[in-house]
Order: sequence, then C-alpha cells, then structure tokens
Amino acid sequence: MTKYMNKESASYYTEERIQGELYFCLAQEMAQALLAKGLISKREYLRLYDINRETFHPLFAEIMPKFT
Repeated sequence: MTKYMNKESASYYTEERIQGELYFCLAQEMAQALLAKGLISKREYLRLYDINRETFHPLFAEIMPKFT
C-alpha cells in the first residue's frame, strides 16, 4: 500500500474491480469502432454502453450516466 492509499481505498481497488474496468474499456472501444464504421446506430451504441456498465462493473459505475 502506498502513502496515497488508505485501507478504505485499498479495499475499493480490488483486482476484480480493476479487471472489470479493463474489460469495460475494451468493450467500449469495440462499440466505438462499430459506431465509427456505421455498423451500429448511436442508439445501439448507448444501449451497449449500458450493457457494458452492468456487465463489467467499472470502477466508477455508480456515477456513470445511464442512457436507457
């Protein structure tokens, strides 16, 4: 534990939560690529965002907007 982390923050940043953040970011990059290529609509992209947030539980999911 570094001098910047206390016990509370160390328990928040678990390996599982960090892995969820990584998977969320990767899934979002794929969704953005699909949107950029015109393979999905903006509405479908926003739905994927919500699904990814619920599936992968990124670190700050509780403050992320919901679109559906």
